[in-house]
Amino acid sequence: MSIRTHKIVLRWSKPVPFKTENANTISDEGGVYEILKRHKKEEKNILLRQYVGRADNIQERFNQHLGESEPDDCIKGLGKDVNSRFDYALVSTEDDRKDAEQALYDKWKSQKELQCNNVRPSGSGRNLNIQIEEINP
Repeated sequence: MSIRTHKIVLRWSKPVPFKTENANTISDEGGVYEILKRHKKEEKNILLRQYVGRADNIQERFNQHLGESEPDDCIKGLGKDVNSRFDYALVSTEDDRKDAEQALYDKWKSQKELQCNNVRPSGSGRNLNIQIEEINP
C-alpha cells in the first residue's frame, strides 16, 4: 500500500517584530508560526529560526509567548531581543496545522536551527506524506 502525498501551502505573513505592541497586527485565526532572530555571522546578518509552533488563535499564542507567564526561558529571551521577529501562516484545519508544524520542525531542526524547540511535534497521526509549499510575502 502506498502512502498518499498531502500538500499544505503556507502563505507567510509579512514579518512582525516580536514585541507586545504588535499583537493587534497578528491574525486571530489558526495557523503555524515561526519566531526568528537575526544573527551576525562573518559580517553578514542572517535569520535563524528559533521556534516553530501552531495555534488555534495565533494572536492569543503571540501574546502568551510575550506574557510574564511564558514558561520557556528561551522564548522569553526572544521577546526581549530587538532582533527577533514573528512570521505566521494561516492553516484552516487542526490536522493540517499539526502536520505543518511537524514538517517545519523536521526541516529546520535538520539544519541546526530551532534552539527553543526541545520536542518534536507529534503531527496529526494521519498516514500521509506531507509536502509543504512555502510562499513568502
